[in-house]
Amino acid sequence: MLEGLISLIMAVVQAVASILSIIFEFIVGFFIGATQTISFVDLIALLIVFLCELIFWFILWCVELIVSIYQLRKPKFIKKPVLWRPTLKDKKTKS
Repeated sequence: MLEGLISLIMAVVQAVASILSIIFEFIVGFFIGATQTISFVDLIALLIVFLCELIFWFILWCVELIVSIYQLRKPKFIKKPVLWRPTLKDKKTKS
């Protein structure tokens, strides 16, 4: 019984770890083209802001869901917040 419970917990932990790695690889792969136009610090900042926006969006969604359940109405659409986006650097031309 105890071994079955431990193996079940291990399976859940492995599933969560694989989902997190898939999300991280998707984000890195999505922004891989940005590495040529922005610096590494901007790329890391962009990833951090992206994750913060997702967390903030999830919180807004949960609040709207709770409010709509409390007031017995249909939930409103929550737009994804945009906190910050980096500006592209000008390419230096050789004269």
